[in-house]
Amino acid sequence: MNLPVDPRTAIQAGGALHLLWALFHLSFPRLFRWGEALEGLDRVNRGIVHVLNLCLTFLFLALAGLSLAFAGELAVTPLGRALCAALAGFWTFRLGLQCTHFRALDPRSLALMALFAATALAYAAPLLAAPLR
Repeated sequence: MNLPVDPRTAIQAGGALHLLWALFHLSFPRLFRWGEALEGLDRVNRGIVHVLNLCLTFLFLALAGLSLAFAGELAVTPLGRALCAALAGFWTFRLGLQCTHFRALDPRSLALMALFAATALAYAAPLLAAPLR
């Protein structure tokens, strides 16, 4: 299949989006007022929320770095293409979860869903293209 975008460029766009996801997640405690909102949770559950968010942030930063630095390898190697498939699947799954766990028709939710889809497509694009040599 001949795509209008180079697979390496698509992966680099995915890397840039992962950078944005990391920054977004770093803002969660302030944005969602976790100091107040998580007050009713015991210490362990409150810690779990913070730790999972920080781990996701770290993962998003690592994926951004890998995508920006090794886009060519991710586009052509079996391991790279498998990672692209996993990331496309992750972001497609996240898109579905938005519909089932949040108000899908809320404008903020729609904006997030568009970004989830864009991130999924960035990593699916190389899989739809003929392998680069």
